[in-house]
Amino acid sequence: MMLLLVLAALALASEGKPAANLFRTSVTEEQMTLCHTGYRDTTGRCHGYANKKDTTVYPEMAANCSTVTWQNASSATNWGNCFNMTTDEEYRYITTNTVPNFYMNPYCPLGIGLGYCVAAEIEGGTCQFPNLTCGEDNGPGSSSYGDFWVTMTANYKILLVGNPTRNDRPGDMYDAETVGGEKTIGPATACAINGIDIQGPNDAGDVSIDEAGIQLTCGGHVTPPLGNIPPGPGPPGPGGPPLYHFHKSPECLEPFLNASIGAGHGARPFSHGQLVGWAMDGFGIYSYQDVGGAAPIVDECGGHFGPTDTGKIEYHYHSRTYVPYHMACQGPSLGNCASTQRGTNYCHPGCGYEVCVQPGTDEGALRDYLGQWDPTWLDQYTVNPFHGPQAVEDEGEDNLVERLAKDILEMFA
Repeated sequence: MMLLLVLAALALASEGKPAANLFRTSVTEEQMTLCHTGYRDTTGRCHGYANKKDTTVYPEMAANCSTVTWQNASSATNWGNCFNMTTDEEYRYITTNTVPNFYMNPYCPLGIGLGYCVAAEIEGGTCQFPNLTCGEDNGPGSSSYGDFWVTMTANYKILLVGNPTRNDRPGDMYDAETVGGEKTIGPATACAINGIDIQGPNDAGDVSIDEAGIQLTCGGHVTPPLGNIPPGPGPPGPGGPPLYHFHKSPECLEPFLNASIGAGHGARPFSHGQLVGWAMDGFGIYSYQDVGGAAPIVDECGGHFGPTDTGKIEYHYHSRTYVPYHMACQGPSLGNCASTQRGTNYCHPGCGYEVCVQPGTDEGALRDYLGQWDPTWLDQYTVNPFHGPQAVEDEGEDNLVERLAKDILEMFA
């Protein structure tokens, strides 16, 4: 009788709960661990995640996009940046020359005359290029003042619409193949709106960019210049000449300037952040603020449900100034982000619930969005309290002055 009562209690407790989510990734456990822990060598970081297959679907670039150099790039030529995107009914297809659309100074991660390995790599015995010194002739992309980008054609195939109700969520932040995508740059977790890849929170060893002490230009930097190391120059990237990429928020891009340039110059800090890029799972990444200038209430992956800058409710990520900077896993996290990590856990603290919804989000519209895949999905998880008055998206000048005055009075009070 006691056994029957226990079984009945377990059945009631599990009623309405989904089956355990199945974590999947397209690479081996060893490849996943090496990538997540920031292991670098001359073969290219996270190369197991690069999975471009169909070469016929990607748009072409102008011929000069692959010949532009750092020395001859200027504002008149968009600093050498080339980005082309086409779409079909299911995917976006991106071709880029991986050149940033802004000026980049010659770069040394730790200083001219110093090496490229951070303390974590040296102490852990994983430094693969101990004799490489920044400021010396290290092949293409190097100079006596530091390193600069070299062009490389890269491709991305990314879903137009991500599905947050998949039974394999949360997913590996670096994986494209599991969600039907493709990419040529292994450590890319997303592609920014200017074609630069967004990589994870660490780069050199199993510590974050900030903990490693690596200084960045507009949230990014170039990989070490390995063109003189056998087998030779090869393509730019971790195993060749320097490749520019983002780790932290690219605050010099329009989505961030839109909020930071000052209200007198048209800034809209109380509007939802603008689109920064597309994660490999198809969800958008947006700049810092949410509707009304509120802080985004996000899950452990760094994403949440709520309206975007278009007013459309969907799952999406937000950039932030601290780890994981953009995303730690492909969400929703459902409280299981840690299962997607190897080495250091870079997960966001989350909102304390399995599903995180931005306060003020319309529940009916949210359920309509989820109903595309599973009308009952939201009822299967714990959800943070999000009901309440919807924040105002746009404030006129008078309302903005009133809000600022109120904030100042409250501060002095």
